[in-house]
Amino acid sequence: MDDTAGPLPPSSASGAAPTFRLGVIQIAAPLLGGMLVGTALAYVLVAATGGRMTEGELWAFVSAGVFASVVVPALPPHHRVELDDDCLVLHGGVRRDIAWRDVIGLEVRKTAGIRTVVIRVSDGRRIPLRAPMSLLDRRFDEKVQILTDWWTARGGGPDRV
Repeated sequence: MDDTAGPLPPSSASGAAPTFRLGVIQIAAPLLGGMLVGTALAYVLVAATGGRMTEGELWAFVSAGVFASVVVPALPPHHRVELDDDCLVLHGGVRRDIAWRDVIGLEVRKTAGIRTVVIRVSDGRRIPLRAPMSLLDRRFDEKVQILTDWWTARGGGPDRV
C-alpha cells in the first residue's frame, strides 16, 4: 500500500535511495473508520437524550466522513522517510535530517495492533517514523529490514550499541 524504491543494496550508487510513504488507503482507512464511529456515537447520544437524528443529519455525518477520507489523503504535506547515504531524511511539515551516526537504535513498536518504527538517537530522544507502518502493508517487515540494512551499513546496528 505504500511506495518504496524497492530493496536496494545499502548504497545509493544506483541513484535512487529508498523512500517510504503511506499509501492513500493507509491514510484514509483510519480516518473513515474514526468518522463512522463518531457518527455512530453521535447517533447513540442523540437517541439516549430522547431526541432523534434526522436522515439529513445522519447523511451530513456520513458524507463528512467519506469526504474527509477522500480529501485529507490528497492534501500536502505528504509525509515520507528517505534513506540517504549520510542521513535519514524525514519529510512532513518541515524537512528533518538525522545523521546515521546519531542513530543508536531502531525499534518496532506495536500500538493497537499496528506496528511502526521508532528510532533512538544519541541525545536520548525517540523519534517515531510515519512510514513504514504495518496497517494494510504486507511488505512492512521487508521495509524494516531495508531500513535496518541501511543503518547497519553506515556504522550502526546491534554491534554498535
